[in-house]
Amino acid sequence: MPVSTAKRDAEKDAIKLDNIRHALKCLRVNHRRTVVWPATLYVGEFEFRAMLYDISLGGVRLKLPLPLASGTEASVKIKNQVTLNSRVVWCAGEFIGLKFSDPIEVVRKSLGELSIGLK
Repeated sequence: MPVSTAKRDAEKDAIKLDNIRHALKCLRVNHRRTVVWPATLYVGEFEFRAMLYDISLGGVRLKLPLPLASGTEASVKIKNQVTLNSRVVWCAGEFIGLKFSDPIEVVRKSLGELSIGLK
């Protein structure tokens, strides 16, 4: 019985995401923590509600059903508490990786208690 095109596409997408995850693990320099926090992404004059799924002192991964080009400058507001400047470093499906633009010391101070356990 032939495999449907949709199923093959879904399998290819899953393989691509696994490859991206593997590459990111190799590139990461900061310890990250898995979270499920609300976030707001500001790009120019636009505001997007998103969900943040992991965080480190270097950046965040969030889910946003809108592709953004690598290099796009943005600000991310985390848990309606703190806003940090960032840049899009990758986009895969509905997930986006943001790298904080500020030095780690500034990020740690800005995050306050949210940075507990992050290195």
